[in-house]
Amino acid sequence: MGEISGLRLLCCASALPPAVSRGELPGGADVLATGFDLQKAAAYLPATSRLTLHYAPDVAAPDVDGPLLFSQNALRDRDYGLWAGRNLRDVGLEEQLSFLSDVAFAPLGGESFAASYQRMAHWLDVLEQTVPAAVVLARPACVRNLILRVLYPGENPVSMVHAARVDVLPHSYSLLTCHAGRWRVGMLSAPM
Repeated sequence: MGEISGLRLLCCASALPPAVSRGELPGGADVLATGFDLQKAAAYLPATSRLTLHYAPDVAAPDVDGPLLFSQNALRDRDYGLWAGRNLRDVGLEEQLSFLSDVAFAPLGGESFAASYQRMAHWLDVLEQTVPAAVVLARPACVRNLILRVLYPGENPVSMVHAARVDVLPHSYSLLTCHAGRWRVGMLSAPM
């Protein structure tokens, strides 16, 4: 078998929790559909018999035959603690400002943006790159964090300004490629 030319990581963003459309922060109880279709995904991936799917515990595991499935706790959405399920408008203005601008701010009992970002960035940093293709199934914010790691590898964590510059749509594909240890964004938020 020839040498592998690089890894193609197809990131599949799930739906958003229904409460988000009402302005509420996501809770951890929702397991969301991804809309992942192995046939459609094949268009973005090299032909391989060793496809690996990494899915977050807060998205539904796909019902597919063939690929290896791995639940990855590191790919779960941010923990909003006592704010989960609350509307951001119901939080004090000072806390809202901290939440939206300070990477180290964490809602009571929750996780800061920096902590969730670093968890996902570490996962990407140690991802085994001995296969030609893999798939990530996660919520849009988590896919965004993986993309931010590729775009801003020297900043740990990235700023909220960086995070605000990248939108990942629900039910979309983004493609990350790695060759010789260097990551690139090959596609961002393409509709499924």
